[in-house]
Amino acid sequence: MIRTFARPPAGVVAACIADIAAAITAANNNNNNNNKSATPSSVTTSAALLDKRSGDLSGYRGPRAPDAVVAVSSEDEIAAVLAICNKHKVPVIPMAGATSIEAQIVPTDAGGIILDVSGMDSIVAIHKDDMDAVVQPGINWIHLREVLEADGLLFPPDPGAAACIGGMCGTNCSGTLAFRYGTMKDNVLSLRVALADGTVIQTRRRAVKSSAGYDLTRLFIGSEGTLGVITQATLRLRRIPTHRTVALAQFATLRAATTAVHRLVLTGTPFQRVELIDAHFLRALALQEASSAAGFPFDLSPTLLVECVVVSDSGVAEQVAAFHGVCGGAQKVRVAESAEEADRLFALRKKVYFAGPLLRAHESVPAAVRVDEARLTRLSTDVAVPVSRLGDAMEATERMLQEEGLIGPMVAHAGDGNFHCMLLVKIGDAEEAAASERIKHRLGELALSMDGTVSGEHGIGMSKRALFQKEADPAALVLMKKIKKTLDPNNILNPGKIFVPDDDSHRSHL
Repeated sequence: MIRTFARPPAGVVAACIADIAAAITAANNNNNNNNKSATPSSVTTSAALLDKRSGDLSGYRGPRAPDAVVAVSSEDEIAAVLAICNKHKVPVIPMAGATSIEAQIVPTDAGGIILDVSGMDSIVAIHKDDMDAVVQPGINWIHLREVLEADGLLFPPDPGAAACIGGMCGTNCSGTLAFRYGTMKDNVLSLRVALADGTVIQTRRRAVKSSAGYDLTRLFIGSEGTLGVITQATLRLRRIPTHRTVALAQFATLRAATTAVHRLVLTGTPFQRVELIDAHFLRALALQEASSAAGFPFDLSPTLLVECVVVSDSGVAEQVAAFHGVCGGAQKVRVAESAEEADRLFALRKKVYFAGPLLRAHESVPAAVRVDEARLTRLSTDVAVPVSRLGDAMEATERMLQEEGLIGPMVAHAGDGNFHCMLLVKIGDAEEAAASERIKHRLGELALSMDGTVSGEHGIGMSKRALFQKEADPAALVLMKKIKKTLDPNNILNPGKIFVPDDDSHRSHL
């Protein structure tokens, strides 16, 4: 249930939009006069676009549409929009790739302005000798990775394909490479951030290490647009390893697979990826390949995938030996013997998102549960536990799914103890929707009971506020709200996200 928030008077909102439109027009004229090639900025109030921006990939929709979508093309424009909205006390919801899945960009009752930075998608500089890159918030990470590959460089975080750097910073995302390289906070050196009043700050300089002052960079990473709007990021890059292979092991049970994961982590071997796919996803992948002449060459059982990357063949051999050492109980172990085979093995992991719906949509599925894929929605859960408890958590999730009568294959960034359950829910089915909400809440409670977290990489948004309140230390929660109040006294920055509203929320947007 989305809490009701105070909405600014209609006249105030209209005046705010008019002031923004004037500022944007002036900026566009200035760009034209100076022959700048930036995409023209805009203020849109079309019903179709506002309706589209009332929800996100989470499946949640706000109680009302935003009042306008403002597409900007420069840091100065972001600062100007924030200053105007702060003056009028109108909410601002920053957005780049629009791929958030915990209702981070869904408006509350207060409505407000969607600040679209997706047009700010340039690479400002690549410092090859220092292995860093300066980019704008709207750049897509896959495009950035493709550019960097030409110089043998890598930016590790790899979330959903359409994600952009601004949102990736906002949620402290990670992906399949976090086991080796860490999450977003470990791969960002510095940020430029526009504060609620339009002031722009730089959190630090480009040096890889610094012990000077407060770590403001990490303060803004994971803040989901509630403390400021990121206008530029300096990213730490890594060298693409020269030697690589992929190894696969299949186990009779989920418990056997997670035990192998735990043992693997304890070896200290620096694998690049440690991923686990459950038996249900393997079945979905087999259904996807059913028409292939080659068939599906894997057992339909829990599967552990590791990627070994180093700078020498001997280093690869050492990692493969460590993998064999913990997989003695596996039904099948396979190590790629070529780059092409390595790609084919790891493609299993890459295909699960697209294969999953076949567990309800394929013609071989019993009629009682079969649903046309167009009538299915995929709801992804996201919790993380200490790696020693991964088996307990995933087995408990299987029991939950049986109790609630839902189909939900699982995949894990297993080395980090982070796993996702893809809930396959029939659109418009109230019972299935209610069951999915219960499972998401129960999973959060389960993770907390194991000293884990309700969000490994997707963030809190609106959908996990109540769970986050249970996770956070009460005194720490008070401190976070004080920081929010200090940086955003009028509560205009992405209100209603992260925190459960206080009892006096009718006097603010938070």
